[in-house]
Amino acid sequence: MPILLLALLLTNLSTLAFLGLEIYLGRQWYIHKDIIGDHDYAQRCLIGAIALLIFMIFGKGLIRLLLSKSSKGIEEPKAERLKDQMKIQRPDGSIINIEQGGVKGKQTIVFIHGWNSNSMQWYYQKKYFAGNYHLVLMDHPGLGRSKRADNKDFSLKKLAADLDAVIDKSGAKDPILWGHSMGGMTILTFCKIYKHKLPTIKGIILEHTTFTNPTRTSILSKLLTTIQNPVLKPICWLMVALSPLLWISRWMSYFNGNMLIMTRFLTFAGTQTGKQLDFASRLAAMAPPAVTGRGVLAMFEYDATDTLAQIQIPTLVIGANKDRLTKPEASIKMNQSIPGSQLLILQPAGHMGFVERHQEVNEAVSQFISSQTTSPIDLRSL
Repeated sequence: MPILLLALLLTNLSTLAFLGLEIYLGRQWYIHKDIIGDHDYAQRCLIGAIALLIFMIFGKGLIRLLLSKSSKGIEEPKAERLKDQMKIQRPDGSIINIEQGGVKGKQTIVFIHGWNSNSMQWYYQKKYFAGNYHLVLMDHPGLGRSKRADNKDFSLKKLAADLDAVIDKSGAKDPILWGHSMGGMTILTFCKIYKHKLPTIKGIILEHTTFTNPTRTSILSKLLTTIQNPVLKPICWLMVALSPLLWISRWMSYFNGNMLIMTRFLTFAGTQTGKQLDFASRLAAMAPPAVTGRGVLAMFEYDATDTLAQIQIPTLVIGANKDRLTKPEASIKMNQSIPGSQLLILQPAGHMGFVERHQEVNEAVSQFISSQTTSPIDLRSL
């Protein structure tokens, strides 16, 4: 998401500032340690350097404790994958990793994750739905275990084509498509390009996503729209050019806690546990900055507004009252525009509502899927 660029930039700069201060304190200690009269100053520099080094290595534990609630009685997420893995070779040179689980032959759910993450984000959904559904999870190109395209194409058209290939190769029959954030945009682009295949789709779930360039539907939308070309696009290309260096900085930010601070205030509402916060931050740290940058550039060209009214299949839209990356107004707009769609606004929840309020989300989706063969339900009662 575009606002994520500014947050990541601030996170990286903070970490580099920590590193610069660490070098400065170490150098000051080395210069003054043997000078008569400067012993106390040198000792303070050494203590400061050691304290800062400890924080840079172990700071995330403290930040996690300060910014999260108790995890008593809550199952904690793990970064794990299903055992059944397969690769799909695409014509553009990309390789899409998909994993399958649950019960083959049952109703298929295809999960499409958000940007700056990977398919491991669906931990709670895998646990909940594995007993009664066939689960198919894909990694976007360049993320998780998928390889990016030779031509560095990260357009929504390309992602939608990858989704089409995943549906075909996995043997999914009449699948439910469940997309989060960029995954939701991928689904809407799929609906736009592959209209003729929509009768084979049983339903779609659009969670914490938007129908247009996300600069227009996030917080600070006026500012982000204004600075999109002069500021945000250059930042994207900077991330591409300096990806290896920024990736190191991103992992340093994860360990010193800066990444957790960003993740907390951008994607959660404050009800997350420490391990949920750590889980989401770790997945974000895994994403190569070059992929993040090119993906955001693709989002700037995205618009599926005219597609909404043409969607004639069952749709569940899930938003969150404290989603800062895709404001709930975007979910409301999609609900109003997609014929017969249902809407659930999580409260309180942020962009990672499927983690933060996973039980409520899973129950709502389960009832939505069941309602396709029974009578409609009122999700507001959940």
